Amino acid sequence: MNKQTVKEKLINLAPLIGLILVFVVFAVLTGGKTVSSVNLKIISNQILITALAAIGAVFTFSCRALDMSIGGSLCLCAIAGAMAGMKTGSVAVMIAVTFLVSMLIALFKGVVAAYLTLPVFIVTIIFGSLLSAIGLVLLGNQTTLSLGSLLNISNMTWINIFVLGGFFIFALVLFNYTKIGKSFKLLGGNEIAAEQSGINRKKSIIISFLISGIAVSLAAIVTMLRTKTVTASTGGGIGNDILVAIVLGGMPLSGGPRSKISAGLIGAATITILNNGLSVYGVGNDIIQIVRGIIFLIVVFITSMSYRTRLLPR
Repeated sequence: MNKQTVKEKLINLAPLIGLILVFVVFAVLTGGKTVSSVNLKIISNQILITALAAIGAVFTFSCRALDMSIGGSLCLCAIAGAMAGMKTGSVAVMIAVTFLVSMLIALFKGVVAAYLTLPVFIVTIIFGSLLSAIGLVLLGNQTTLSLGSLLNISNMTWINIFVLGGFFIFALVLFNYTKIGKSFKLLGGNEIAAEQSGINRKKSIIISFLISGIAVSLAAIVTMLRTKTVTASTGGGIGNDILVAIVLGGMPLSGGPRSKISAGLIGAATITILNNGLSVYGVGNDIIQIVRGIIFLIVVFITSMSYRTRLLPR
């Protein structure tokens, strides 16, 4: 085994090693509080939402389509689904409307990303704010939509495992073993070469956003089932968490051949355990944001040194 192979293996294992280190360090610093049964349950619930959205985001990020509106998308489809469910008294209608709204938003974003020449991440930043504003208009004078009378689920453990496990396997197979999945990485690596090899750029980008839309709808549904409430701040901070998670998971924001589904899961676990550990340790939220920002910048710098491609898409 040559030195280059060893180096590549270490780079591939770095995100997992980082996750284990973060888990162990905070277990020691907090005297075992972070590994208590109650806290582990809290962590698992928090990981679920971020992981679902981050895994879906891998598809768009791999094409160099940096979607910064995922938080707004989750918020609006959750509000629409909750309102439909409350009006009809049907959980099935709530789930169907949540999924439909999420897919319509994803389709719109995909078409915009495929046909406009503007940088995707700038357009989606603006679009995310627009989606949140629409959510506020739908809420009107209401601050909270309570679904307690509609949802009566006391134990979410098996639902969480089924949803996250099922979507992860679906995404893994689709991304690594199908033609459309491989086309995403080829587009991110070299768009011109990908098109010359017969890949339809516009079609691939739209499909990547639709797959991300599935993930957003699942995250919104699970959020409603778990919290039984929806507010204007639902999904508010998930956009930044996804961005940090994907980088911590070992995937360059430039996408391309080094994109991987595992980045969404490992990164989501890492950022969630980091947030939780700092909180349990007694660090204030303002300091947590500073620490997250510093770690993000460090990882981005290391990543940019590791890959010759541009870090951020145009």
